[in-house]
Formats: sequence, structure tokens, C-alpha cells
Amino acid sequence: MTSKTDSTFTKKEILLMVSLAIVAMIVTTVAVIPNLRNSVKELFSSDSRTVIAKVSGSLTPEGPNVTVLKIHSKNFLELEVYKTDADGGGMAMIAKIPLSENRDGYFSLKGNSTNLALTDYDGDGTLEIVAPTFDDQMVPRLNIFKYNSTTHGFDKMSSPEDSPTN
Repeated sequence: MTSKTDSTFTKKEILLMVSLAIVAMIVTTVAVIPNLRNSVKELFSSDSRTVIAKVSGSLTPEGPNVTVLKIHSKNFLELEVYKTDADGGGMAMIAKIPLSENRDGYFSLKGNSTNLALTDYDGDGTLEIVAPTFDDQMVPRLNIFKYNSTTHGFDKMSSPEDSPTN
């Protein structure tokens, strides 16, 4: 008596199904393990800098005139502050301010939504840089930086209790 097995799948189809199952397991493993996920994400993400906001103005009536750029690079946000000449001819970087969070945020200023502003937040006559962000849990943060004329740098202020993000 001879036994003949009838298979409904060809060898090619079985090989294809096994290959797809292996690919599905690899993709699932990469998606579940954060270190692997970040490594794969870096392979496909670009290393380019992207300017996501720009604002210009004079910090005080006496100056300096500045241009502030909000930059997104890889997985972080930062502010670059450039001093501009009075005649508008040249610019020199005076500060690079890293932001703690890596997601861009928005807030309402005088009825307009913005993600970067120069405004007199504390009412002392000097404009502050206001750069909203979101942390990893999507909690909004209002980053406020005040110009220090003594050091010619920027000091981080804490958000007031009545700020729009509290």
C-alpha cells in the first residue's frame, strides 16, 4: 500500500509564508524594544536642521536688535539668538539655548497662536524670548528667557503661576 500526501501548498508558497512570518516577528521585536526602535528610526531620519520659527526685534529700546531662530535637529529643539547690525547688514550668534523638551508647542499671544515670540512677559520694559514646547507626556512647557545685559546672555525664567500652560 502506498501513501501519497496531497499538499495544497507548493514549496514556493510555504517558503513565502515562512519568510513573511519571520519578517513579522522581526518587525514586532523592533517595535517592542525601545533601543532597537530608536536605532531603526535613526536609519530613516535625516540629520538636517529645520528652522521652525523666526522672530526679530529689539530687546530694549537701546538694543540689542536680535533675530531668534527655533531649530529642530534630530531629536531636540534649540534656540539660536543672533545680534543684527543696526543697518541690517550682518548677524553674529550671541547665544545657543537648548530646550529641555523635544516637541514644538504653541501658545496664544494677543489672540494669535505662535510657537516663538519676543514679548514683555514680566512688564519690565525688556522683551523676553518665549518658546513653548511639549515634554514626552505631552505636558506643555512655557520656556521664557530674559536678556541679561551684564553677561550679554540669556537667563531662564520660571513660568508664572498664571501662565497659559499651568
